[in-house]
Amino acid sequence: MGGGCDSVKAIKGKFSAARYAAEMGYEIPIIKGSDATDLTVLRNDAQLLRCDFLDAFARLESAVMQYIGRTDVKASPGQPFSQKLTLLQEARDRFRNPKRLDVRVAAIQQLLPVRADIVHSVLEVALVFDGRTVTSRLSFQNSSNAQRPPMLTSRDELVAMTRRLNQLAHQFSQQRLKEAAPIAPASASA
Repeated sequence: MGGGCDSVKAIKGKFSAARYAAEMGYEIPIIKGSDATDLTVLRNDAQLLRCDFLDAFARLESAVMQYIGRTDVKASPGQPFSQKLTLLQEARDRFRNPKRLDVRVAAIQQLLPVRADIVHSVLEVALVFDGRTVTSRLSFQNSSNAQRPPMLTSRDELVAMTRRLNQLAHQFSQQRLKEAAPIAPASASA
């Protein structure tokens, strides 16, 4: 059989490995002059960052829900988080500093679309080549809204958003309500 040094079995193994690697989301960059980035390490790191982001958002939602409970706002657990924030803003007169509440709610509302993209997508690592360097970006294609282009973010941007979510959760736990007016005792007139 042929005069090569690779056996048929070895060649089949190489093709099989290449096919399965592509199916698992590990594509090998073929850009001249670039280093072969270990996409497995990048993907694993990105998954951990994604988990940190989602945990921080859950912490924030928990802090907001605890606060809603203290204000006696009628919010059901099944309501979307954005509706809970709207209900909380409607009760802004109960807060000592309602402007701080407005700033915090606005910051959360800016992060809600990011959360939607991260939750409703398959994480992919995108390699971007600008002609001289290759950089990795995290790509989140929202599966429920395929019309919108994928959200591309860097590792550092995701870390900064996670830090901001943790900060907002802490701030919500420190938010102060106005003192309740004392209730006058009922008179015993009959």
